[in-house]
Amino acid sequence: MRTLRFIAFLLWWWPLCGTAQGPALDERAARAENLPNDTAKVRQLFELAQEYNLNDMQTGHRYFQKAYAVAKALKAADWYPDIELAIGRGKANLNYPDSALYYFNLATEGYQKQNRPADVANVYTKYRWVYNYLGELEKANEYTFKALEVYEQLDDEERIAQAYYYIADNLYHQTKWQEALQYALKAYAIQKKRKLQEDCGATLQMLGDISLQLQNYEQALAYHEEGLAIRRQLPSQIDIGMSLNSKGNLFKFMKRYPEALLDYLEALKIARASGFSDFELACMHNIGHVYNLLGDYDKALPYLLIQYNLYGKTQKRERVVESMMLLAEAYAGIGRHDSAYYFQKLHTGLRDSILNESNILQMSELQTKYETAQREAKIAVQNAQLKRADTRFWAVVIGLGAALLLGGALYRLTLQLRKHNREKEFLVKEIHHRVKNNLQVLSSLLYLQSRHIKDDAALDAVREGQSRVEAMGLIHQKLYMGDNLAAVEMRDYLYQLGDSLLNSFGVENGRVKIIYHVEPMHLDVDTAIPLGLIINELVTNSLKYAFPDNRAGIIEISLRRNDAGKLHLNVTDNGTGAAATAFMEGGTSFGSSLVEILSKKLGGAPQILTTAEGYATNIEFSNFKLA
Repeated sequence: MRTLRFIAFLLWWWPLCGTAQGPALDERAARAENLPNDTAKVRQLFELAQEYNLNDMQTGHRYFQKAYAVAKALKAADWYPDIELAIGRGKANLNYPDSALYYFNLATEGYQKQNRPADVANVYTKYRWVYNYLGELEKANEYTFKALEVYEQLDDEERIAQAYYYIADNLYHQTKWQEALQYALKAYAIQKKRKLQEDCGATLQMLGDISLQLQNYEQALAYHEEGLAIRRQLPSQIDIGMSLNSKGNLFKFMKRYPEALLDYLEALKIARASGFSDFELACMHNIGHVYNLLGDYDKALPYLLIQYNLYGKTQKRERVVESMMLLAEAYAGIGRHDSAYYFQKLHTGLRDSILNESNILQMSELQTKYETAQREAKIAVQNAQLKRADTRFWAVVIGLGAALLLGGALYRLTLQLRKHNREKEFLVKEIHHRVKNNLQVLSSLLYLQSRHIKDDAALDAVREGQSRVEAMGLIHQKLYMGDNLAAVEMRDYLYQLGDSLLNSFGVENGRVKIIYHVEPMHLDVDTAIPLGLIINELVTNSLKYAFPDNRAGIIEISLRRNDAGKLHLNVTDNGTGAAATAFMEGGTSFGSSLVEILSKKLGGAPQILTTAEGYATNIEFSNFKLA
């Protein structure tokens, strides 16, 4: 989703100068190119580029370049920054961020010479696009607030709203959904009051995307439908495609797959017509994913294979990794397990390679920063010592020599210790990563095996085993991705565990919801693993027995420290109640035995409460360790 959000930012602001397309526009272009070189020709080429750009970015970009060449030949400096800004936007849309920055720098200098502060601020917002794309969020924030400061000084309400929109986008990239929502609403309020239809369409798309992340699906759908209705009244087909794609993403999360498919197919048609290759690939990826979710694997494969091959040519390895996983699922779905295994193996190898490269790069950057800081500190000390009076020269020399000897020894010792610590940390992360990968492979094998099991009891046993493996794998994923290699942040872990279980049981349309009451806490790995397995078993039990016949309900998970200093766990559902009691009271099932054994390990014993309104398990643990 992040890639498409960036694409939408690059496109929504393009100025609209008309709706003429096709042969009529081509005829105007041919006449304009035959005009003598003067500023009137520059203007016509520039306006033609703007019109082409509504539905054909490649042709629009080419005409911006022609306008620039004529302006340069005429030395028409007044035109330079406007065209340089347009070319920079085109470079950004076509995935040339370095070239985009080059032209944005030229445009900034030109606007500053012409004393056009509002246009300088506008270029700042374009820097933000590129730095967001490059993942340099601090620079993106810096340029956004510089632009907002200029707009506030100019009391330009329309562009203040644009700046609010960009701040919301920055916060979106930082996963600060609530803060992003507040800024997007502020932007929309101004845009709606001033009847800025184009801007309203873009902001409504963002509001829909944010609401999706906040799991407010109905509100997200209302935003997307309102934004799409506005954009269908405007000439930009690409904007319509963006809204369709975002609405398709929402339908996919809501598991309304046929509706998602219709939106994605219409968006793909627009992407192909506009020559927007990145958007076309994203649409094909989404269509293939939805066909997989529908179990229509034969239809998924053509889309997935095309976008896999094209992504491979672009060297976008993150996208290739996702394509490999979807291809493995599709081939497994049609029974071609050799191809499924091939793509699963490629997926695992490339994903591990990307992660290892990232870890090595981070360690190199940290080492460079440390050594630079040490050298700067050493130079500062030496400069201060050289300024002392001549009368203390020899004392300074002796002191400096001693300090250098001691400092050098400490410096070498510190470097050695840091190096050893980094090596140990890297090895521990690698161990957790490999354990997680092995558990993932085991889970995939169990899933593939389950597709061939006809006996219901055996199938349940295999699926429960798969969920236990995934619960342990999630622990190791948290460990190798976190900053503390010996601790697990339980709130985030339980949210992900709950989502995984809901997906495993195919709970649709929010029929069963999980509510979490979890205090912020980090637990030692020796506590987190058995506790995660206990919660996995209790939630699994509720999902299996508490809500028969597609009954709706709620499961609540509470984890906190009580006044006695013990760790208190409560898992409650409002399901059938007595129908689920056999799980704990019979004591013969593997799940029941596992909960008893793991609870005893943590110094606790399960207590069951069954009523007509539901089923609850309370456990107090005395043998646990905070990290």
